[in-house]
Amino acid sequence: MLPDKRARRVGLTLIIGGLGMLLARHLQLPGGPIVGAIVLTGAANLLGAPLDEPPGWLRSAGRVVLGLTIGATVTSDTLQAIGRAQLPVTVMIVMMISLGFLVAWVIHHLVHMPLATALCGSSPGGLTTLVVMATDLGGEAPVVASMHMVRLVSVTLFMPAFVQAAFPDGGAIAQAMTTEATGSAAVWQLLVLLAVGFALGQIAQRLKIPGGDMIVGMAVAAVANTAWLHVPGLPATWKLFAQWVVGAGVGATVTRQALRAFKPYALAGSLMTALLILAGLFAGWLLARLTSLDLITALMGSSPGGADTMMILAGELGADVRLVTAMHVSRLIIITLLTPVAIRLMGRRTAHRARAAAASLAGLSGS
Repeated sequence: MLPDKRARRVGLTLIIGGLGMLLARHLQLPGGPIVGAIVLTGAANLLGAPLDEPPGWLRSAGRVVLGLTIGATVTSDTLQAIGRAQLPVTVMIVMMISLGFLVAWVIHHLVHMPLATALCGSSPGGLTTLVVMATDLGGEAPVVASMHMVRLVSVTLFMPAFVQAAFPDGGAIAQAMTTEATGSAAVWQLLVLLAVGFALGQIAQRLKIPGGDMIVGMAVAAVANTAWLHVPGLPATWKLFAQWVVGAGVGATVTRQALRAFKPYALAGSLMTALLILAGLFAGWLLARLTSLDLITALMGSSPGGADTMMILAGELGADVRLVTAMHVSRLIIITLLTPVAIRLMGRRTAHRARAAAASLAGLSGS
């Protein structure tokens, strides 16, 4: 149990985060409810409100539920869409992930941003997912959230204007929106899904796997959904709960010191956003040239924006929503799995070079 004083601080954090989440939904802010939770909680923290991060068990619960909601987007239709366009999906994923890692490496060396922060901030994946990964991998979650929010706002404003200007008559025939569930799972199925996700998530936490509780949730929901749930989405309240808890927790860490820490990276973050947008346009153009994909679908699938936002925009702009969904979900899952590995490998290489340089200097001074 939390001490009374800390319980009140956590309670106030969650209340403010919830208000920010509802405000973001009402205003339809890019990035969704988590942006509102982070911004309002962070603003309150900067103004001196007595806030505190949610306890570990609640943060873990939010991560497990977040993983479940991501994994549940993997349906038989998603797998079939990927199968029909395996080459373009693979090419796009490899290109965008590789570029994200390259940009992170450049930012890390040029402005000395911590490696975990650079990789999580530059990865063209979901804001919530990468913020969680940054927290687990020792990165600066507020900086990562800021980088992603700048990118999400930029992409959301740019892509519709660009597509409508480039294709005034529209491209592919608009597809029906498929982001809403067309069926519902039984209560006992959802309870089993939660129980298995929480149990395996706790094991992953004890094994100290970065983002393990979230990754386990993704795997459990993906397997269960394709095997016996057959629902293209879980209750909307699950995702809201995850974004509320994670967003309020990140907002509670936003301090004046954190803002001062982000200031040196503002220019690098802006350049990163511009580069990822240009890379997405090039990747989409290349996919349309080399495959049978129409250009609007290729552009929306390659865009470094949030998956939910891009799926909604894809339907409005006349793209193939199912294929855009498959491309974004695939990229998000692979980024989530590869980022911890990349951080370890690049960190070891940097440490090895530092040791070699120290040994070289020691040798010179000894001679």
